[in-house]
Parts: sequence; C-alpha cells; structure tokens
Amino acid sequence: MRKIAKYVAVGALVTPLVIGGAGLASAHDGPGYGKAQNSANVNGGMTSATFSGFTPDGRAYFVTTTKKAGPTGAYSSATGSHS
Repeated sequence: MRKIAKYVAVGALVTPLVIGGAGLASAHDGPGYGKAQNSANVNGGMTSATFSGFTPDGRAYFVTTTKKAGPTGAYSSATGSHS
C-alpha cells in the first residue's frame, strides 16, 4: 500500500511538470537554451528544468526549477530573472 502512495505522489508531481516544461520550452522565440531532467523510482521522483533566451521584444530571461518528492516529504525551488 505504501508503494502505491509513492507512485501516486510521484506521478502527481512529475506529470504536470513535464507538460508545463514542454509548454515553456515551446514558448522560446528565436535562439534559446532549454534543458530538462525527470526521474522516478520507488523512493520518489525529481524534475529539474533550465531555460534562457530572449523574448520577441529583445528582453533576456532565465529560469531554473527543481522539484523533488520522496518518502520524507517534498521540495520545490525556482529562480528566475529577466531584463
């Protein structure tokens, strides 16, 4: 029963992030950088993503996110900047 709860928690965490990361990656206009990593196992899961580039009006942006879930809890962090 405990393993099922872990799988549900990891699935609930990772699925929206994968979809959201794909949406953010497709928002790049022109040259940009994007990298995403996702993993899950019986002990939990994690996802991280980093994106940078320029908006259509020439403003630079950078964003990086990390989300983790495991048997002892969950963690989320995000940092972003723009010019």
